[in-house]
Amino acid sequence: MPLTSDTLKGMWAGMPVPWTAQDQVDEDALRENVRRTCRAGAHGVYTHGTTGEFYAQTPDEWRQVARVTVEECRPFGTPTQVGCTALWTAEVVRRAGFAQEIGAGGIQVAFPFWLALSDAEAAAFLKEVTRQTPGMPVILYNTGRSKKPLTPDLLKRLLDQDLPLIGCKGVDSPEEAAAFLELAPRLRIFVGEHNLADWWQAGVRGCYSSLVYACPKLMLRYFELCEEGHPEAVEIGQGLQRISREFVVPLLPEGFTDTAFDRTFAAATGFLTGELLSSRPPYRAATRSDVDRFRQICLRVFPRFFEEHE
Repeated sequence: MPLTSDTLKGMWAGMPVPWTAQDQVDEDALRENVRRTCRAGAHGVYTHGTTGEFYAQTPDEWRQVARVTVEECRPFGTPTQVGCTALWTAEVVRRAGFAQEIGAGGIQVAFPFWLALSDAEAAAFLKEVTRQTPGMPVILYNTGRSKKPLTPDLLKRLLDQDLPLIGCKGVDSPEEAAAFLELAPRLRIFVGEHNLADWWQAGVRGCYSSLVYACPKLMLRYFELCEEGHPEAVEIGQGLQRISREFVVPLLPEGFTDTAFDRTFAAATGFLTGELLSSRPPYRAATRSDVDRFRQICLRVFPRFFEEHE
């Protein structure tokens, strides 16, 4: 079932890929992790973001991960998105076509990122992708890594082309979110978990979460509290902000990437199975020492993270 602006919301799990000791996709572990996440009640599961290492997979591996994820979500009725980012239009089209063929609910795409695009090139790129995958909803992965941030002017261009753009992952501020929503009121904007409660009034409506598969009970409750406008949501958001300041920010200069952080979170609670800490070089992988340090920081600044991880 294709996603819509009404169904795109909540805590979506951006799953890491478990790798075997032979550096192959551990399909059994991946299937089990998707099932565990669906059973826990995540609002959706998506593949091939930065945590899902879309940039470090062969075409066969990319298809394997996408297919397995969609297959395992289907019996639970859990919506899916497949990340289709690549360096050139034809490859994005191929990936989007495969995602549509296997029954994904939508595709998530960043602008090709080796060379910076003009607004006209960016709009033409998305127009071509959607032309060749008619009816496939698109969520824009609005990341600085693409060298082409979404702006109000670019959003106007995209809207003028009547693209099936239903969501945007990533904004820099609540003011930017409000500006986008003034132009496109039905656009669903997703942000990091630590910003969700504070930016809710600006219109943000979900997270592509690295924590919902670490402590699903807490994170799903957090979203419900945001929907209710309950002050406890702000308290949880502040706890997540303390974790970010104490653990995430100090490691950024050491080359820690999204996938290393997110694998650390998952390994710390044990909700997922398989070899979680391995990620593909040349990017720095997380270690057991990182997990231990994360646990110590959480117990000091936000112990609720572990008290409600199941």
